[in-house]
Amino acid sequence: MKRLYILRHGKSSWSQPGQGDIDRPLNARGLEQMLLLSRWWRQEGVRPDAVICSPAARTRETLSQLREGLADDPLELDVTYEQALYMGSCDDYLQILWGQAAQTVLVVGHNPTCDELSRWLAAPSSPAAHKLMASHFGTGSLAVFDLDLADWTAIGRGSGQLVEFLRPKDIEPSRSSRA
Repeated sequence: MKRLYILRHGKSSWSQPGQGDIDRPLNARGLEQMLLLSRWWRQEGVRPDAVICSPAARTRETLSQLREGLADDPLELDVTYEQALYMGSCDDYLQILWGQAAQTVLVVGHNPTCDELSRWLAAPSSPAAHKLMASHFGTGSLAVFDLDLADWTAIGRGSGQLVEFLRPKDIEPSRSSRA
């Protein structure tokens, strides 16, 4: 059994005129999203064996903000930065996954590919498939798949059980508890 986490980066900033897309950092909302997700991951005991991340500033910063929640020793995370995740297609993401040996993999990437790949992988009978299909794969969203595969090369359309589709607003403290 394999587990795949597909995470879209946190909300990013457009405040720097002339700044290249790859250099855009997270904004305050993105930092808040990752703080919430980091707490959730720590509570859930999420421990990926391998992390594959786009080299864009916003994905690197997303991962940096999550490191505390991902491992007992954040420096022990096995992270690979893949250029193909930036502006890549589903096929690019799959090519990277096919080369994995780890049981549990976290991919930190971008839309539209995170959304497209998640919809392609999700078996219609998955516990969270309806939620994904009815939702926008917004910034900070996470799709969690269980794949009954011996090897990552066996990934196919509908081969993943989408066990969780989590958006920041799903774990955000209610407005009444903030007062």
